Amino acid sequence: MSKSSTILGQFSVKRIAIDAVLIAMYFGLSLLSVQIGGIKITFASLPTIICAMLFGPIDGFLVGFLGAFLEQMLKFGFTATTLLWVLPPAIRGLFIGICVLLLRRHMSVDTILQSKRPFVYFAVCIVSGIIVSTLNTLVFYVDAKMFHYYEYHMIFGVFWIRIASGILSTLLMSAAALPVIAALKRANLVPSKKVIS
Repeated sequence: MSKSSTILGQFSVKRIAIDAVLIAMYFGLSLLSVQIGGIKITFASLPTIICAMLFGPIDGFLVGFLGAFLEQMLKFGFTATTLLWVLPPAIRGLFIGICVLLLRRHMSVDTILQSKRPFVYFAVCIVSGIIVSTLNTLVFYVDAKMFHYYEYHMIFGVFWIRIASGILSTLLMSAAALPVIAALKRANLVPSKKVIS
C-alpha cells in the first residue's frame, strides 16, 4: 500500500464532511466579527478548536487555513499578504492538535469531557490565543508597511489590549467548544476512540 493511500485512508468521508462543515462555520462566524481599530473581536476560531480536538493537527490546520482563506477572499480578494493573514488561525489548529497528541493523558476528548477541571485544555487554548494575537500583530505590521498605512499606535500601541482580547475570546471559544464536542460524540458523528493516529 502506498504512503499517499494510507494518508487518504485516514480521512473518512464522514471526517472530510465534518471538516467541510467546520470550514463553513469558520467562514460564517468570521462574517459576524467586530473590528475596533486594530483589534478584532471574533469567534471564528471556534470550529478550529473543535476540529483540532477531534481530529488533530492536520485537520485543525486545514480548517483554520481554509476558513480564514475564504474570509480573506470575500473581504479583500487575493493580495500580497493574504497567505500571511491565514497563517495565524491555521497555526492555532496545528498548535492545539499537536498538544492533543503530546498531552494525551490530559488533552484527550474523553478526559476533558469527563473532567470537572480541564485546566490543561484551557491553558493550551490560552497559549494558542496569545500565539495567534502575536502573529496577527506581526502580519498587521507587514501589511501596513506594504500598503502604506502604518501607524505605531494602531499596531503596537494596542498590543496588550489585543493580547487580552485574544485570551478572553479564546477562553469563551474553548468553553463553548466543549458542549459542541460532547454533542458530536453523542450523535456518533465522531468515533468514541480518538481518531488521531
